[in-house]
Amino acid sequence: MYLLTIVFGPSPTPWSLLFENPEAAEDVFFSLQKSKQEKRDFIDIVDEFGQRTVIDIASIHGFMLEDMEKSKLAHIERGLHQARTQAKAQQAATQDPVLKSAAMMRGPAMIDPMGNSRFS
Repeated sequence: MYLLTIVFGPSPTPWSLLFENPEAAEDVFFSLQKSKQEKRDFIDIVDEFGQRTVIDIASIHGFMLEDMEKSKLAHIERGLHQARTQAKAQQAATQDPVLKSAAMMRGPAMIDPMGNSRFS
């Protein structure tokens, strides 16, 4: 699947069109480029899932063609990177002397699950 996102309008609005056929998606992408270069008035685009849009070329701020299969892998890699970063930060926190002493100074919880605390 290919997602073509077009950002247009006075207060930029993104609109996405979906394509199964990579050639059809690229044709529309290059047609947008050509229309922008030639300073045409409008472009009429139809995707493969029943969406049709007519956009004023002058109002287009930018557009992006995305291979959703590859971008899915990119999102997974970003998520894994974030998880690794958090794990490394937690590991570093357990070794940090300031954080260790702060944790020890907190003392017992105000509400004792065993019911022996005078605060429960």
